[in-house]
Amino acid sequence: MKNKIMNLPINILLFLFLFQVPEISLGQENFPWPEGKKFAISLSFDDSRKSNLDYGIPILNQYGVKGTFYVHPQVVKENLKEWKDAILKGHEIGNHTLVHPCSENFIWSRNKSLEEYSLESMREELEQASQQIYELLGVKPISFAFTCGQTYVGRGAGKRSYAPLIADLFVSGRGWLNEAPADPYYLDLAEVNGMKMDDIDFEDILPVINYAREKNLWLVLVGHDTKPDNSEQTTRLKFLEDMGKYINEHSDIWSATVGEIASYVQTTRTNGRKINHEPLPIQSDADGNFVLKASLGKGDGPKIEYMPEWKAYGWWTSRDSVVWNIDVRKSGKYLIELEWSISDEEAGKPMVFQIGEKQIIKTIHSSGSWETFKKIQLGILDITKGKHKVIVKPKDQNAKGHFMDLKTLNLIRQ
Repeated sequence: MKNKIMNLPINILLFLFLFQVPEISLGQENFPWPEGKKFAISLSFDDSRKSNLDYGIPILNQYGVKGTFYVHPQVVKENLKEWKDAILKGHEIGNHTLVHPCSENFIWSRNKSLEEYSLESMREELEQASQQIYELLGVKPISFAFTCGQTYVGRGAGKRSYAPLIADLFVSGRGWLNEAPADPYYLDLAEVNGMKMDDIDFEDILPVINYAREKNLWLVLVGHDTKPDNSEQTTRLKFLEDMGKYINEHSDIWSATVGEIASYVQTTRTNGRKINHEPLPIQSDADGNFVLKASLGKGDGPKIEYMPEWKAYGWWTSRDSVVWNIDVRKSGKYLIELEWSISDEEAGKPMVFQIGEKQIIKTIHSSGSWETFKKIQLGILDITKGKHKVIVKPKDQNAKGHFMDLKTLNLIRQ
């Protein structure tokens, strides 16, 4: 038994060490998974490997389990029909860059190292990869997986996280070799924990599954090859068979693709009718600015809905609102900027933009259509140091019709 334990992947060993200790409960309410499910599991696979088509996907199909496959367009071209068939069976295709850049610490990555990328060149590659996937397979990826689990570009003083790009371009970004399942209340969807399932037996992952069940978490598992021989980057076929059987035998599991669960978490977490907790406080960036994305706020009211496909709140009535919490480290003047859309027919209603005790009232004019988002400067407010609520709501509580779709509210330090 000792030898078996020591042969487990390092992330499983860390989990067993760190999470099997007494915990202090913070009183967190249970996350409302759909249809009374207690927790969620996603199976994901990197690098568009041929063995996924030959062995892995047929096993998943046998048990009705849908996987997420993070692919490279050039590799997909080699087996285009088979990948299209996988999509027809309900599997998800995610973005995994064009050339799989990793740290130049890896000898094989020195002609495509993350240290040589900028945020601009990474954005260009991600957009090109998504476009090529769409042209090949007819689907636009909403999920991304960080290559080698590394989330940065550049080096030294110039090193930057590119998680903000992922938040802008996708619903979710998935990591690798992380230590625990993801908490749907608090996880950053741009960096979702991914735990290794390569080269282990199913029984080795059971403690993690049971922990996810107990805590209502989301377990995202990461594999590579799926083929008969066992190796460091191969998810064993028996592991997949045992996992499929286990999912089918336990009705408390929601098994779905990364994109489907991420979209559900994002929508559920931001619609206040479903969750009673306060939105987490948002910190400013290095320049002191706040980017209040719709997905970081909380929608309160009878009708308002977060729309993940637009990354915006819509379906407002006069009694709906959106709330964010911010933590201002230094008092000062802030320019308030709104990114919104609204049609000609529904435009012209006044909205209140309130930060603490101060507010701006602005009539919202047409952006051209519901599909056209524009930015407008609303005015300048003095905001004092400390924690504040930011609230956007209609001015007239008896007004009829729709009010706008809200994507972001920016607080730009002057």
